[in-house]
Amino acid sequence: MNEPLTQANRRILVIDDNRAIHADFRKILCPVNGNDHGLDTIEAEIFGRSATAAAPAGFLMDSAFQGQEGFGLVQQSLAARQPYAVIFMDLRMPPGWDGIETTARIWEIAPEVQIVICTAYSDYSWEEMIHRLGISDRWVILKKPFDNLEVVQLAHALTEKWRLRQEAQLKLEQMEAMVAARTRELRAANEQLKVEMAERERVEEALRQSQKMESLGLVAGGIDHDLNNLLTIIRGCVDGRLEDERQPAETLAALREIDLATDRAAKLTSQILTFSRKKRMLPQELELNQVIQRFANLLQRLLGENIALRIACPGTPLPVRADPGMLEQVLLNLAMNARDAMPAGGQLTLDAQEMEIPEAYVRDHPQARSGRFARVRVNDTGSGIPPAALPHLFDPFFTTKEPGKGTGLGLSTVFGILQQHHGWIEVESQPGHGATFSFFIPLDHGKPSTEGETRRKVEIPQGTETILLVEDDQVVHRLVRNFLQRQGYRIYAGCNGKEGLALWQEHAREIKLVLTDMVMPGEPSGRELAQAIHAQDPAVKIIYTTGYSPDALKMEEPLEEGVNFISKPYSPDRLARIIRLRLDEKPEKPAESS
Repeated sequence: MNEPLTQANRRILVIDDNRAIHADFRKILCPVNGNDHGLDTIEAEIFGRSATAAAPAGFLMDSAFQGQEGFGLVQQSLAARQPYAVIFMDLRMPPGWDGIETTARIWEIAPEVQIVICTAYSDYSWEEMIHRLGISDRWVILKKPFDNLEVVQLAHALTEKWRLRQEAQLKLEQMEAMVAARTRELRAANEQLKVEMAERERVEEALRQSQKMESLGLVAGGIDHDLNNLLTIIRGCVDGRLEDERQPAETLAALREIDLATDRAAKLTSQILTFSRKKRMLPQELELNQVIQRFANLLQRLLGENIALRIACPGTPLPVRADPGMLEQVLLNLAMNARDAMPAGGQLTLDAQEMEIPEAYVRDHPQARSGRFARVRVNDTGSGIPPAALPHLFDPFFTTKEPGKGTGLGLSTVFGILQQHHGWIEVESQPGHGATFSFFIPLDHGKPSTEGETRRKVEIPQGTETILLVEDDQVVHRLVRNFLQRQGYRIYAGCNGKEGLALWQEHAREIKLVLTDMVMPGEPSGRELAQAIHAQDPAVKIIYTTGYSPDALKMEEPLEEGVNFISKPYSPDRLARIIRLRLDEKPEKPAESS
């Protein structure tokens, strides 16, 4: 048997009867200047390699204009031991084979190749494609018209997936050889052989999960920064108008709803990063009944008028130690899945109670743990879940919804959040008889937090010091500058590191604090700007901000939220408090005279 290739394989085949499509793919995947260092950096972080050691990006692309021609190129590549890793396949290519038949024939000779079927969903239904190709992790759908970034992300993720599959195949062959040898030597040790085979299955499952996490991390890393910038803008505009109590009551109520939705949107992006990158959570003491009751009003509006919401909480408190945003995300994801299962209406019931989990229960439920737990059940009267889908419900990207109506991330995010809280989730369902999701969180007897109940009653601090603001997003730049000026501060504002450094050199004697975005185009970056300023004046105060996860930025200087770091999206009043606290800090040593 030939040894599988485990090197990086960037060979891509495009099969499409439209020549313009080939030109588009070549521009996207084979740029003349090869300048995609940013994507290489993201890929290096996701797959655990050094960004400086990564080879220049770029793919080797071949073209075929009919299915038969593409099949022939695949045969030639296999004979030359230069197989394709990914094939972008048009669905309809008259008059020869269509994309489905071409895919089936190619898989007969190259079962490892990853297929991206390009379609506008008008040629075949999802059910027809599943019927002809089967359910497999070797093919995905790319909806036309496609986005350039989506094509590049698919190419990077699937070529890396191809390589990992080759490594897995090599490891499996080695393991099978070891098992065969041991079987010949120890034919009487049948029980030991079963243990080894079970271990092999565990390794395969771990590898599959790792591949899915890598893909999720690639997507999450690309959206969190831009989305958090947008949420910062929304929050800044809303907070400014909430301070004006002369507005009509209806307007103020709507603004408060927008403010709450912004909070939850920020928490949603955080949960995606939490699941894909194991981001650190921020737990606090909570009373679970209060969390559910407060969330019920928003939940009823999200469910709609045709679904009745019933809340059943015990009279005794259920104290838990949890991240409140993550806990709300669990409730939201489960409730939205229940809503989608009841398109004609029905009833959703949330009930909570304290439970003692005995050891006997743990033996029948491997994820469970013994002890005292708060159990929350989310029950719907919807269509139920097919038995075949139950074992895969919490797998990343698995969904029973139609294409375009589900990401397959909701339940996997719930699963990851509960694991971080030392809890677990169970599901019971029969088709046509609804579903019940039950999740468990350890009870904690600390004092529940009441944070957030009087959020807007505290006076926003002001000042007269001079601040250097460096922010590349123009709208965020304008909002923050205007807000700080209204609070009495004198502001010098730059749109990138170069402008910020020039302003510092001109006004260094006046500037007491620098508020800088960490990731900006060009040089210097926000981190480099802060280092240059500190080299000249160690006493100047620095506050960093970014829409990226700070865990992924690998700062030498420790970042402490609310002290020298404020994550986007942030509210203006929160920014004002952090700036005031930072300015009022006593310097560690006197500033050097210039």
